Amino acid sequence: MSEPAMSTSDSASLERGYRRLLAWYPRWFRRENEGEILAVLMACAQEDQTRPSLEAAADLLKGAVRMRLRPKPGEPRTVFVAVWLIIASVVTEVAALITLKATEGGIKAAAISAYPAFAHLIGHAVSAQVTIDEILGPIGIAVMLWLAWMTAKGKQRARVALAVYFGVSCLSVLLALSQDALVYAPAAMGVGLGTWALTAAAIMFIFNKASGPYFQRRELVLT
Repeated sequence: MSEPAMSTSDSASLERGYRRLLAWYPRWFRRENEGEILAVLMACAQEDQTRPSLEAAADLLKGAVRMRLRPKPGEPRTVFVAVWLIIASVVTEVAALITLKATEGGIKAAAISAYPAFAHLIGHAVSAQVTIDEILGPIGIAVMLWLAWMTAKGKQRARVALAVYFGVSCLSVLLALSQDALVYAPAAMGVGLGTWALTAAAIMFIFNKASGPYFQRRELVLT
């Protein structure tokens, strides 16, 4: 009497394991294929199997990575590349914040060496600037992640918002350069310029001629 219950429990446990692995796939792919893939996996499972094998898990995760690295149906490759460029810019922004904090002492030393008469003021000014960047940095990261999500969905306002954000970034870069950031904070400034370059590339792809219809079509569907 207890064997069927055990078999049902094993089957449910195995199915949950496969579903957790399939959750790594894009939503659009799961919506179209999850049921069929799950049925095949369960049919091929061994009689007393309670969890996915390492080989099956590795294959499913590799498949998830491949699907994540290709555009979803109807999405132009230009938009797909732009989204990943925005995500890359987020990564470099995190690196810039870490670099700025790690090199804070060196920045102070370089600035004080150039202007020893203002050593006390420079120390406070650099600390204040780092604090401001530590506050504004995470906000900028959150905004960029939101823009990546909205861009992937084809929201027209995402293109406008990204253009505005890029304009603010240009002003920020120009201000930093005018303050000789490349001289006193070369490492942090170098990573920051990388963030700016990635955002500029994303702008080029988003406003590419091939991207326009995707945003217009998505707006029409939603309205």
